[in-house]
Amino acid sequence: MVHDISKLKEVAGSFPTGVTVVTIKKPSGDIHGMTASSFLSLSLNPPMILFAVKKENEITSYLKKKKKMGISILSEDMVDESNHFANLKLMKEPPVFYDKDEVKILKGSIAWYSVEVSKIYSEGDHIIVICGIKSLDIKSKKNPLLYYRGYSKIKI
Repeated sequence: MVHDISKLKEVAGSFPTGVTVVTIKKPSGDIHGMTASSFLSLSLNPPMILFAVKKENEITSYLKKKKKMGISILSEDMVDESNHFANLKLMKEPPVFYDKDEVKILKGSIAWYSVEVSKIYSEGDHIIVICGIKSLDIKSKKNPLLYYRGYSKIKI
């Protein structure tokens, strides 16, 4: 069993991932969002995705089966938005959303999914959320925001 958490984080951060923002409607009607880089396409048939979130994250209190959520795939110029929803540094101006298929999508995202929660699993210090894809689209040909030992850009 690995006991060196800082080494575990360093090794995990050595695997490049894209960066997304997951949005969900709170019971009050307000929108809550969180940055997620633990995100992946799970199945083509049926179309499904999954993401993982720390158990103490606020979004976990709003998750339930059949709940609709938006997932915005961030472009490389959206570091401020990523930090905002990771609660690292709030933006000077509030982020801008648009409505798509009953969910909120971040303006400037390169692509998006509208999903519905299918299953929720509790493992370790995280919750794994499996969702069915209801609709999706590509909005831009910009490069994605990557996380590789910190934020990174694709160099061609």
